[in-house]
Amino acid sequence: MKIKSLKIIFIVLIILFIIFSCSSTKGSLALSSSTLTGKTYKLINMFEDSGITISFYNTEFYGYGGANTYFGEYEVRRGNILLIKKIEVTKISEEEEDLKKEEDYIKYLNTASSIEFNGEDIVINTLDKDIKLIFKRLY
Repeated sequence: MKIKSLKIIFIVLIILFIIFSCSSTKGSLALSSSTLTGKTYKLINMFEDSGITISFYNTEFYGYGGANTYFGEYEVRRGNILLIKKIEVTKISEEEEDLKKEEDYIKYLNTASSIEFNGEDIVINTLDKDIKLIFKRLY
């Protein structure tokens, strides 16, 4: 009887270990381009007054950079590795202050290394571990 009880406890412990080891400590979910498609986000942790946005459609992204619009391609690998490719920026605005903020934002976006998704909002981590782009979902 003791051995049977120990086996049950051991099995329960293994199941609990598997469940907890598979869940992320940050509460972020694995995602793909289909998870992001059709969603628009606003940057909330820097350049708040600039109205910077990012939207996703299949393997492409686009948005407002604070002075101009921008667009490019992206890929999500292994659930959260983010590859940003071919960012292009329109050249409409000439407001120097807005252009500087936009330039900094695009520079950070170009160094994206991973993305976290909590079901609503996203965080784009950059190669500079101190810089994170935090976005709130608009629609």
